[in-house]
Amino acid sequence: MIRVYTLLLYLALPLAFLRLWWRGFRLPGYRRYWRERLGVVNGFDDTSPAIWLHAVSVGEVRAAAPLVNALLQRYPQSPLLLTTTTPTGRDTAMQLFGQRVRYAYLPWDLPFAVKRFLSSVRPGKAIVMETELWPNLFHQLKQGGIPLYLVNARLSDASLQGYRRIRPLTRSTLACVTGIAAQSDIAMKRFILLGAAPDALHHAGNLKYEAGLPEDFERYVGSLQRSFGQREAMWVAGSTHPGEEPVVLAVHQHLLRENPDCLLWLVPRHPERAAELVLLSEQAGMRVVLYSEFLREGEGLVTCPNPDRLQLIVVDVLGVLVYLYGLAPVAFLGGSLAPHGGHNPLEALQAGCAVVSGAHVDNFAEVYQQLDSAGAVTCADDEDSLAKALATLLGDGALRQQQLAAGEQVLKRNRGALARVLAMLAPSVIARRGAPWQPPSG
Repeated sequence: MIRVYTLLLYLALPLAFLRLWWRGFRLPGYRRYWRERLGVVNGFDDTSPAIWLHAVSVGEVRAAAPLVNALLQRYPQSPLLLTTTTPTGRDTAMQLFGQRVRYAYLPWDLPFAVKRFLSSVRPGKAIVMETELWPNLFHQLKQGGIPLYLVNARLSDASLQGYRRIRPLTRSTLACVTGIAAQSDIAMKRFILLGAAPDALHHAGNLKYEAGLPEDFERYVGSLQRSFGQREAMWVAGSTHPGEEPVVLAVHQHLLRENPDCLLWLVPRHPERAAELVLLSEQAGMRVVLYSEFLREGEGLVTCPNPDRLQLIVVDVLGVLVYLYGLAPVAFLGGSLAPHGGHNPLEALQAGCAVVSGAHVDNFAEVYQQLDSAGAVTCADDEDSLAKALATLLGDGALRQQQLAAGEQVLKRNRGALARVLAMLAPSVIARRGAPWQPPSG
């Protein structure tokens, strides 16, 4: 079956290049480093083997942050390569880790690209965040004797049903995996249904509970507070997707009728959409500006000369959402009114921001179940309920503190995943690099 899969990939290769080119009109990063998609990675001439970690995009990169920092500390002599699939994921990784980590795009799962990539990088171990199953890549790692781990692994019900349609290919791909650090018992059972070996599975928990606040959190939030802290009514719409912003703007208009000083920070999941959201906001009659207009060059901080005149700020840069959570008392998390699976609520709670979410949270179902049971989040499934939830939380500081305290208890109960993941990774000793890795024949 893998031969059919590979043939289909080769047939789709021209379409893949066209897709890169087309997406590059909106986000030029898709056109940069395109040779890496074919396995061309330069600069790996170290004697120590690389640790290679793959994280698809922004969410996976942020979840991987505690693990990346721990690996850098434990293996200081080994270069660490972090691959992503999206430019926003790469940009986020560079913001988080700087020059301590090397970066590349994951090669397409074609035999020649995979062989070229592994011959260049020659990793001592491979770590894939969450659930990315690439048959050619995984088989080449197995045949090359390179230990491979799935970390923070999960399977939604939809993913399970999709993989079951190609179960022979899925089973043979999972047979290449050395260890799977699953987020939950449910995830473990689903991997077993797909053919994963039970002795390869470990219940590690969710690394997202391990993430801390940035080192400059207090400093950056302080600069925001000096410019905007006098606004009592303020909220964040974080990681929004197309189709959600009209609802968010309608809700904000409702809040403005109740309190003309209310300020909204609108943070689209993809910052390249900022211009269209400014236009949409202006059409709705909002006084709106871009966040980048407040940035002080070279300082990474913000200043606003006339904050009282603003009703809405569209955030057009990456990496500031956590600081806005530290500034505003309440946030709505996007990707949950539209069926995108939701986004991570833990970062907002850690920053001291009460959370409101829509009903579509499949990507974080167990996290939201725990938070909902503890009374740590508010759920809203349409414009009216979202407006009511935000108005209630903005007007009730005691309720916000109650939810934050409940959220902190959930966070405390679920920590420990990092130690369990590191324990799983420890048995695969990183040997010193010898002769160049030779791709298997065939």
